Amino acid sequence: MNKSIHQHCKQARKEHHLLLNDLAYILNIDQGNLSSFEAGKIPHPKALTGYHILFNLSTQSIIPQVFNAGCKPYLDRCFQLAEKIDEQSPNTLKNRNRLEGLDTVITHLMELSNDGQ
Repeated sequence: MNKSIHQHCKQARKEHHLLLNDLAYILNIDQGNLSSFEAGKIPHPKALTGYHILFNLSTQSIIPQVFNAGCKPYLDRCFQLAEKIDEQSPNTLKNRNRLEGLDTVITHLMELSNDGQ
């Protein structure tokens, strides 16, 4: 059976003889959030990046897995920002470019969400 990325992260931390609170301090992450990440309960991109940098863990194959779980909040915020821009001056060149950029980001996030289903 393959280990999850969360198990690999926890194992790497233990192999380096670091306590959870040691790593939480180094990464400047709440210890409870880091514990939840290691248990696979929550996605935490900052934690994932930290494990990758500190312990040279490969994250390429699992990045979509971790981020897919967290796409919805990003999508919601993108849509909220688009509404704010629309309420302001959507017809200025600057805001049209912003909306175009947001549309690209939203499309990408939706593709990631669909790949995870």
